[in-house]
Amino acid sequence: MNYLFNQRILPILAGFTFFLSHLAIAEISLEAIGLDPDETMIVTANRKLEAIDSPLARASVITRDDIERSQAADIKALLQLEAGIDLSRTGGAGGQTSLFMRGTNSNHVLVLIDGLRVAASGTGAFQWELIDLSQIERIEIVRGPRASRWGSDAIGGVIQIFTRRANGVSVQASTGSYGQLGGALSVGDGERAVNLSASRIDGFSAQNERGFAYDPDRDGFDHQHISTQGTQALASGTVQWAGRWLNAQTEFDQGSSDAEQISVKLAYQTELSDWMMLVEVGHHRDELETVTAFGQTQNLTRRTQFSLIGERAIQTNLDWMIGLDGWRELGISQGSWRERREHWGLWSSLTGHREQLSYALSLRLDDDDRFGSESTAHGSIGWQSTEAIRWFASIGQGFRSPNFSQLFSPGFGGLFAGNPALQPETSESYEFGLDGQINPRNKVSLSVFTSDIKGLINFSGVDFQAININQARIRGIELSHQFQSGQWQGEAQWTWQDPLDTERQEPLLRRPKNKGTAWVSYDFGPQSIGGEVIYYGPRYDVGQAKLSAYTLLNLNARWALNPQMSVGIRLDNLTDEDYEPLIGFNAAGRTAKVTLEWQPQF
Repeated sequence: MNYLFNQRILPILAGFTFFLSHLAIAEISLEAIGLDPDETMIVTANRKLEAIDSPLARASVITRDDIERSQAADIKALLQLEAGIDLSRTGGAGGQTSLFMRGTNSNHVLVLIDGLRVAASGTGAFQWELIDLSQIERIEIVRGPRASRWGSDAIGGVIQIFTRRANGVSVQASTGSYGQLGGALSVGDGERAVNLSASRIDGFSAQNERGFAYDPDRDGFDHQHISTQGTQALASGTVQWAGRWLNAQTEFDQGSSDAEQISVKLAYQTELSDWMMLVEVGHHRDELETVTAFGQTQNLTRRTQFSLIGERAIQTNLDWMIGLDGWRELGISQGSWRERREHWGLWSSLTGHREQLSYALSLRLDDDDRFGSESTAHGSIGWQSTEAIRWFASIGQGFRSPNFSQLFSPGFGGLFAGNPALQPETSESYEFGLDGQINPRNKVSLSVFTSDIKGLINFSGVDFQAININQARIRGIELSHQFQSGQWQGEAQWTWQDPLDTERQEPLLRRPKNKGTAWVSYDFGPQSIGGEVIYYGPRYDVGQAKLSAYTLLNLNARWALNPQMSVGIRLDNLTDEDYEPLIGFNAAGRTAKVTLEWQPQF
């Protein structure tokens, strides 16, 4: 199959793409690729622009307004409010952060930034701790398998981050607990923007006396970001671009790490007869150098990515999409392994509705030059039983190819070594959902889901070598209520899940059975005041050590000093809850952050 892609399909597509770039047809509007200012839109669920309520999947969007209203210090504080998402961090700001969606592993979530895959080729996971919220315009979250549209890694879901597109000038300065200082500058005209930011925090000791490398010093974190993105009408279509550079230094007990990431993407969208065509090319580079008491490691990821998508209406209320994705990546672990991989996927989908019935079908064939071909399918159906109630059900498959560390790592003195004989993980998931509109300002949603993951990779072989275990089974329920009343708005969510290693009959680590969150905000003009409550139930860490439950109370406020100047305040862990996020690691106590923002009018 790899021969077919390289020798037949790719030359045809290359010529087709060249042809598209020289067509002269009616210019499409920027709104065709932008976001409707009057309605929340999403592109990640089905790889096309649509209203947030259209996909037959549980999806949510965090907007720039949501970020500014919350005054959150980092992306962990923002995402922990989401149903079905659990996060754990080794210490304070900059500590290694893992995200688990619907009970799946941290490398079972496909992470995209402006459409580019950004996971490290060694671990297969993304460094959430390095993202600066001042650089983000919106975050789209789609729960459940999306492999039939996106390919490998999307077992638990997909999270896509879009870099900020400022309209005007914004200057921010912030200070806070643990010696935190930061600044950001965003300049744009709504179509093109440049963002710069930098921050430093002295921090606290990442570990306590129970930690394996305890050192009672402060573990700081500093980082610098630059991003740019925009659109420009060109010939018969629109060119879109995005670029990002990140540099960060993290200290931890008896060690430190330096990270650098560079991403660039170029896209062209146009119309061809009845087709809307989009072609994208991009490159992502990720370098991480870590120094510990055991020595020094250096890991490098280079990934070049290509995609071509066509969309057309077959008939009224029936859309057809077809796409091709490909990426080549190089992974290097200095002194351990140097490996390359090539991956291609061809997919197609149908979405439509007829009276009260809606449906979506998708099918994808992937080819990995190391593991051969893998097919995935997804089907969902929805029924609008009344004007206020919609039901939906779906079944979807997923898979994930082993990452380079799982395959080739020499381990530590022979322990925790990789295994070249590993096979891809595969999954099958079912979901039943209900959306109810109590009134225009009150909405409830319920999802019941189950996932079976076969060939789950775990370091549990001889000398803890990586092996495929039989199966993991995950069952779960998500319940949420969104409300708005006058100047009040908020959301309450509860997640129950049972992530289980069925071979050992043990719970999967660091994922609580119960998690509840609630936030409320009172908005009056440009001002707002609000609060959050987050409850994490008991969960298990390495060695099945039990972690206690904890509850956090956070407050936030924004106040306009004048039409151009505003101040934001965030108080986290108001009750000074003392808890361990992981065995042997500390969490921040009561903290405060103050942000001053200036938006000059020229």
